[in-house]
Amino acid sequence: MIYKTYGRTDHKFSAIGFGGMRFDMSRSDEENAELLLYAHDKGVNYFDTAPDYCQDRSEPIFGIALRQMARQREQIYVSTKRMPDPHDNFAAVRADVQQSLDRLGLDYIDVYHVWCIRSLEQYALAMRPGGLYESLLRLKEDGAIRHLAISTHLPGTEIRRIIDDGAFEGVLLGVNVLNFQFRWPGVQAAHEAGWGVVAMNPLAGGLIPQNHQALSFLAREGDDPTTAALRFCVGCPEITVTLVGFTKREHIDTACRVAESARPFTPDDLEAVRRHLSQNMDVLCTGCGYCDGLCPRNVPVPSYMQFYNDRLLMHKTDAQMVEHARFHHGWGLLHARPARAADCTACGRCEQACTQHLPIIRRLEEIAAWEARALGEPNHT
Repeated sequence: MIYKTYGRTDHKFSAIGFGGMRFDMSRSDEENAELLLYAHDKGVNYFDTAPDYCQDRSEPIFGIALRQMARQREQIYVSTKRMPDPHDNFAAVRADVQQSLDRLGLDYIDVYHVWCIRSLEQYALAMRPGGLYESLLRLKEDGAIRHLAISTHLPGTEIRRIIDDGAFEGVLLGVNVLNFQFRWPGVQAAHEAGWGVVAMNPLAGGLIPQNHQALSFLAREGDDPTTAALRFCVGCPEITVTLVGFTKREHIDTACRVAESARPFTPDDLEAVRRHLSQNMDVLCTGCGYCDGLCPRNVPVPSYMQFYNDRLLMHKTDAQMVEHARFHHGWGLLHARPARAADCTACGRCEQACTQHLPIIRRLEEIAAWEARALGEPNHT
């Protein structure tokens, strides 16, 4: 295992982190807790969980393992989270933090995240006077929290705006070899600001392991696409920890083996990846961002094209894409966007800018139909 310094702290985090949202729910909590103990024996010292993960069993599972690792507490780093709420006050936030502490069997939480920021409006809600952030600061002063970070699904350019405020010490964001160009400005800004950077979804939410044939071009030097994707994140000097959700010991073995040999990616390496994606993903959006901000109706074209990738890679049916749209409007790429696919006027600016010459307008028409069904609205396309 290799270890990297988390931001401006003196903590050395394992390059592979244990993500606590992929447990096998058919197993007992005690059986799942054994995975954390096994990962720790393999060198993993960063463990990330949250309330509600795995049917609200993740924190209790962590607690079973962490109590058994109590003697190594100073060498173990634990993260959990809370979403902002309009009714946040110190008493409510303190109660939630205390619940996490009780479940985890800890006296303090190493990294506490303002969780799942999907829009700048949610960020403003978290930062309002007397709200979540100020409450967490008080708890940090009281010793219940050591470091504050933010977990976000925003595009890289909007993440940069949050980083410029300088309120946190680290950021947790979804970044992988398929979408890194979409999120990379945020990664770079956090690294340059001296923040710790934790990457979630390094395997694109399972999309990469499930599509080895379609993504075979990622593999080189004996890797398969999954290990190549892990190497991409682990090898980036800007990324402190790569979170992986484990359900089996073999998954831990694979990730730790990658962490032992991954070489850093230089700027030239990253440029080679960009060129490789452009040459081999001629029907998939690579998230280059050239179309971003060109739409006169403010349709978020990059987000929609990332969303459409699942249609192509996973061969989803129309019905599945409707469900996919419903999820992403609540939690993912399409949440709180300034305009919808149906607002497209077919002006063609995005297609002119697209380096891959994708049929963006036609795809937006398809997406508009799925969105209308997902949201229970008439299809206006």
